[in-house]
Amino acid sequence: MVSVAGAPGVTTLVSAIAGVAGEDHALLVIEAPPSGGTMASRWRLDVRDTVTTTAKLAMDLASPTDLWDVAHHPWLGASRVIPAHPSAVVMRQAQAGEWLATHMPAVSRPTLIDAGRVDGSSDQLILLESVETVWLVVDPIIEQVTAARAATTWLNRTGRVEVLVREQAGDPARDSASAVAATLGWPVVATIPNDSASARALCGLSPPRRNLARSPLLRTGRALAEQLTATEVPA
Repeated sequence: MVSVAGAPGVTTLVSAIAGVAGEDHALLVIEAPPSGGTMASRWRLDVRDTVTTTAKLAMDLASPTDLWDVAHHPWLGASRVIPAHPSAVVMRQAQAGEWLATHMPAVSRPTLIDAGRVDGSSDQLILLESVETVWLVVDPIIEQVTAARAATTWLNRTGRVEVLVREQAGDPARDSASAVAATLGWPVVATIPNDSASARALCGLSPPRRNLARSPLLRTGRALAEQLTATEVPA
């Protein structure tokens, strides 16, 4: 999953999807934006145990690495996570995306990668070329649609691109989603509701509500999780 400049919310949406994935279809979530990650600090995970240290240790030992086994568990629901290092310098020096790309074919679990914002780097491209589908999160506003169009050629070199359109306040996004799909030439697979209360809870900025699992954002997360886990994979 990626976004373009000015489009926040990828990590929150990833958390919503992971949090509702059931035990039988638990997700492996890998955070790998070249600009550095936020999951370690958001969920108080050890920054010494990130995708960069996992990659370095595996390369130093010259041994195969089971990404599912080294991921943090429990995390949200039954899902596991490998967070990114918060430093952009560390992430870029480690070339974590390229290392992950070589290991993705061996992962036998449904996997969701938070690749951050499109930056045109070779490391990010190599990672996105290794996935089946790229979900692009876009707000239906001119600045972001223009940024997405500017990245069309680059994104078309990756896996199949599908769009997630975020609703604006007071806008159900149906007409906006159709316009975005027509402009970009990629299908819209879901609209993301404007659900700030649930987003704040998933960011750790407020306590989760009792009915959080039934909130619009979590319902959308459940539908997307079902898409990810529709195909059975061996354990």
